[in-house]
Amino acid sequence: MLKKMRKKMQNQQGFTLLEILVVLTIMGFLIAMVAPRLAGISGDAVDTVCDTNQNRMVTYMSSFFEKTSRFPNKLTNLVEETGANTYQIPAVSDGDPDNGPETLAAEFNERNHFAIHYLNDDEVAELKGMGIVALLNLNAYDAYLEDGSAIKSDYDETAATGPNDADLAASVTKAPTMEKVTLPTDTATTPFAVAMIGIGVDDAGTWQANTDTERGWGEPDGFGRIVLGMGPECSLVTSGIVSNAAHCPGGIQNADNATYNDYNLVLPRLAATAERIDGTATPFSTIDGDNTTDGVQVAAVAYDDAPGADYDYVTNDDNLRYRQFTISEGQESWQYATQCPEGHMYPEDDGEFWGVDFNPTAADGGPSAGAING
Repeated sequence: MLKKMRKKMQNQQGFTLLEILVVLTIMGFLIAMVAPRLAGISGDAVDTVCDTNQNRMVTYMSSFFEKTSRFPNKLTNLVEETGANTYQIPAVSDGDPDNGPETLAAEFNERNHFAIHYLNDDEVAELKGMGIVALLNLNAYDAYLEDGSAIKSDYDETAATGPNDADLAASVTKAPTMEKVTLPTDTATTPFAVAMIGIGVDDAGTWQANTDTERGWGEPDGFGRIVLGMGPECSLVTSGIVSNAAHCPGGIQNADNATYNDYNLVLPRLAATAERIDGTATPFSTIDGDNTTDGVQVAAVAYDDAPGADYDYVTNDDNLRYRQFTISEGQESWQYATQCPEGHMYPEDDGEFWGVDFNPTAADGGPSAGAING
């Protein structure tokens, strides 16, 4: 018996090198074929988790609002203080991990085109009436050297050629990260700014708008609305409604490009903000596409796949979803939304992107002519 076993073992041979190479080649082909499908599944899973997180945040917000009749306090103010009472939007990612991460994801800004907005006394009073008494300034300074004396190397801080919509300050006097600031009662004496979607009042009291970019917007209904982060310090978390602040899985994957990864609360447009918009000629008289309706109406079309260059939405050969958004009216307290740190709003309306006409030919009931440039 023992001899038979030895003979059997002696007759057994391993794989030849050629056979191993053939197997490895076949496995390589299989991996190459399957990898794109797996990547697609992974991307879909990230989107699903993100949507689920935002759905829960809306539910938690509803519970908090029902319990307290106000919004959470100590939300994150998405600004940097560059000097005493002077603010800017934090650095937007340039997509280059080799020079280190910046603060905001590129997609987050591309869907919102955040503008600094200096509050007036009426806006502050309205925010306090909503329960927002103090904010935590983000003050990330990711684009700067440690001492704030200059911009880090290999990062383009200019609006003309870089990823930001406004030039960053050449140097900053750094304030503490996540510094708690009580909203000032007298904004003339103590100016205070927030991040606003699309438009904002600068430190000289003049409305500014990013009218150069007409494609790739998130929700035009967001124009003139303040965006604040829901970090672990906000009262939604500290009150026990939520055990901890969630993070976006897409943001985790993008951590080498952007440091900010909290979900965000898009406040309803303040009545005081709407009052500042309504009747202001520049830039809103150019943006307004409706001669008969009071206020400022923004003409926009929704799309998943970008339409052709200079798309004529009045003729609308592609049958895109067309809407007019009134941005000069305050909104009800229940008209808040959430937004992930990559700029996707929940609940999201219509298409993936919006094209906005910032120079329509205004007419009764809406533009008589207009195109989405690009």
